[in-house]
Amino acid sequence: MSSTIVTKKELNVPVGAMLEVADVLIENDIFNDIVGTDEDEDTIIIEVEYSKEQRKIIHKMEDIISNYLEEEEEEDDK
Repeated sequence: MSSTIVTKKELNVPVGAMLEVADVLIENDIFNDIVGTDEDEDTIIIEVEYSKEQRKIIHKMEDIISNYLEEEEEEDDK
């Protein structure tokens, strides 16, 4: 009998990146739950549950968030 280990992780998703992150969640059937917001940071806090095989998908979402934040920072520097 094989058991799947599920990992939980919270992601702070900037509102501006939420649509792209949501698409990845839906396309890959990643269980998620909105657990809060941070109005000061303009983010939505989501909790995702994923298996070892789905780690790449989580990294993809983290990259989306990171790229969004870098672009925002570049805009602020102008």
